[in-house]
This record gives sequence, structure tokens and C-alpha cells, in this order.
Amino acid sequence: MSSEQPSPSPSPLPWMRAEWFFAGLGALSWMGWRDGHTDFHPNYARIYPAISPETNYYPTLDEMISIVRARCRHDQVLVIVGGNSILEGVWQPVEDLWSARLQELLGDRYCVINFAFRGGSPTDGGAVVAEVLRREYPRQILIANEAPFNGVESFAHEPYRYIFWQAYFRGWLMLDRARSWHIAQYLLSAQQRSVFMESAASVWFDAALNYRDFWNRVCFEDFCTVPSILGDYIPKMLAPRRTFKDDEPDAYDPAFLSRRYVPAAMGAEMSIVRGMTAQFYEQAPDGSWVLLQATRRALSRMYGEAFPAALKPRTLILLSQNSPYYRRRLTPQERARDETGYRDSVSLWRGAGFPAMEYGRDFADDDFGDRTHLSKTGGRKLAEILAPEVRSLARRLSYQP
Repeated sequence: MSSEQPSPSPSPLPWMRAEWFFAGLGALSWMGWRDGHTDFHPNYARIYPAISPETNYYPTLDEMISIVRARCRHDQVLVIVGGNSILEGVWQPVEDLWSARLQELLGDRYCVINFAFRGGSPTDGGAVVAEVLRREYPRQILIANEAPFNGVESFAHEPYRYIFWQAYFRGWLMLDRARSWHIAQYLLSAQQRSVFMESAASVWFDAALNYRDFWNRVCFEDFCTVPSILGDYIPKMLAPRRTFKDDEPDAYDPAFLSRRYVPAAMGAEMSIVRGMTAQFYEQAPDGSWVLLQATRRALSRMYGEAFPAALKPRTLILLSQNSPYYRRRLTPQERARDETGYRDSVSLWRGAGFPAMEYGRDFADDDFGDRTHLSKTGGRKLAEILAPEVRSLARRLSYQP
């Protein structure tokens, strides 16, 4: 009998070693960290569809911060535009974008960055970026918009809440008792607790591995592994996002102009216009409209808790008017209620500590691309209205630009 011991079989993958695996992981993590601290969006103007969640691209908090740092100096007043598709600039080609006009009017002492999302709210992405950068850019103003009497969640809303969680779980946000209470209420649901823990784990893993920023840079510049609705076949739907341009249509294009105010949509649009105020008012014996006390109390509390107190004075809330094409079709009583509703909504925001104003009441039909979104002429008017408001707010805040 032989005394020789059998030799171990050679590994089928001799190149697979633990030290190489961890070295590769570390290299990928470093590249992700580098990508998160690098602005890879040349000529950035806004969050257009190819770089937004609606096409399965999720801009990260670090990515958005890098956009600010690449464009704004610390001696400038940082003006971040948040809010929804109206401020994002639907119906405005990128070369006629209202926020670019605002930058021109404000001049070099200000830096305007548009982080509005389609379907966004005042507390979504742009608001989170502004709060995170509150010390690095202490002279800052957030511009956001909302419809009258809309509710506002203090910790953003889906599908953009992921940006809030990225800041929250890293400890980058201000401590705010009201917001913490709302998050605790949110966690009373088992389903929401599950989402919360998944978000926490995702943020913590990403903080170590930086995979989100790495993937976004690769997706933007090289090859996007998640299909989008931007192309109807492979490889078009997997093409890097830089190849899909910001091609927002012009409301003045004859192809769209002829379909702007379609009679077939009149009923649905008028229902929205009337519904903005109808359910919140009762008519007094003298014919005036009075806001329901339950609505006043609920919205006063909600608006008061929407932002940390220190951020309210630097947050300008805009109440977006509907096109006069639809407002002309209101009855005299409905028109009176509509006007009262906007005044009361502005008053509620101001009462909660925010600068607030409405716009669009004296705009023309052609200043809108549809019921609520502004055309390029409406965008220019908005910029011209806001420029002196922003300067005045900066003076009140003692920014002295």
C-alpha cells in the first residue's frame, strides 16, 4: 500500500482569489465615489426625461450636488428651483427655458439651478439638495410651486422620496421634530416599515460601495443596462442617456399649437379648474366665499410642518394659475371663489412662515402650452416677475449680493 497522500485537485478557477475580489470591489467603490463627486452632465439645464425616474434613471443626491458645485461659486446666492413640471419647463425648449432667463436677469451674483421634477412637490429633490447644502452655500433661496390647497408631505413623496432617504440615512438633514413625527407615523404601517428598511439598507450599502453613482455615470456615458421607454428596440432602448437630447417640444410649434385647447378636453379640464377650490368653500349670506375652518386648520398645520423652521424664510412658494382660456369659462361666482382661493392659499403659506405669491393671473392664452404649463413667452414673464422678488428676498435675508 502506498503511503503517498493524494494531492488536492487544482482549482477550476485559479484566477479567483479573495484578495483580487476585494481589490476589484474597492476599485469599483472608488470609481463610484469619484463619479459621485464629478459632474458628468455637460451643459446641464434641467431634469429632462432621459435623466429622470420616468425613464428608469434615478439622479442621486451626490450627482445633483456635483451639478451645483460645478456651476456655482460660494460667493454667489444659490437659487435652486424645485417643484413640479411647470417649473421644470414643460412646453419650453431648452434654449428658451424660463430658469435660464431668470439667471440672465439676476446676473453673476446669483446661480440658478433647476431641479424641478415632473409630478414633484415643494419638498422633493431640489428642496433636499438645498437643505444638504445649507452650510456650504449659506446664501440660498429655494423656489417651489404648488396648486391651491394641495397637501405637502414633509419628507417628499414617491417616486422622488429616494433622494430624501439618501440624505436622511446619511445624517445630512436638519433635526426637525415635526418631520420626525411624520416619519414615525409613516412607519406605523408594516408595508411602509419594510420599504423604510429597504431604503435604509440600500443607502448604507451605497455609502460603502457607491454603486448608484457608478451605474448612473456608466448609464449616462457608455451603456444603460436598464431599458427605457426612449427607444422601442434593442440596442436603442439601452443606449447611453447622453444620446437622448433634451427635446422638449415648443408650445408655439404649429403641430402642437393647433391642438392646445381641444374642445373635446374642455369638460375634464374645467372640472379640474373648478375642483381646485369648490370643495374647500362655503358661501356666506352676502355672497362671499369663506374657507372651511377644517381646511384652514389642516393646511395651516401641514404647511407649518412642511419644512424645518430655519428654512422657511428662504423658500419662495409659487401658486400656479390656470390658463385664462379656462378661467374665462367660469361663472362670475366661480371666478370670485377661484380668486379668493388663490388669495387664501397664499395667505396660508405666508402664515406658516414662507414667502409666497401667485402668478399668471394677467397672462395671455398664448403664455400657456396647456391648462397649466407655461409656453416660452409665459416662462419669460415668470422670470421677469421673479427676478425682483428673488433680489428682494435676498436683501431681506441679508445676503447682500
